[in-house]
Amino acid sequence: MKIENNNIIFTVLNKKLIISLGIIFLISLITVILFFTVIEPEYIILVLPFVFFVCVLPIFIIGMRNKIIYRFTIDELQYRGTNPCTIKWQDISSYNIDNISITLKLKNDTYKTLPVLNFDTNKLQKELSIYIK
Repeated sequence: MKIENNNIIFTVLNKKLIISLGIIFLISLITVILFFTVIEPEYIILVLPFVFFVCVLPIFIIGMRNKIIYRFTIDELQYRGTNPCTIKWQDISSYNIDNISITLKLKNDTYKTLPVLNFDTNKLQKELSIYIK
């Protein structure tokens, strides 16, 4: 759980992003090495975009390694996993959290079930109780 721009967010590790950025990083690194060892000095200007990737890409790997799953804003609950949804707080009448799911009862007498994943149920309970009264 983190607080970002007055929003409470729950994140998980984004493995697909890390793997794809890692592959791009390796390709860029190999290309830069080839440019400085095999290609003539007149063509070094061509390597500049790849140097940018080699220098800047680690920042993205470190900074973008988490994927936001839940975002609690002032007005709504946002779920960004499989089957994403956005629910206004005023539309929720009650909720129940067990170890595997969050069950939201909406004011129109329908239920919405969201997964808990590997989040701490006590933290989810605490944050939901702030917004749902």
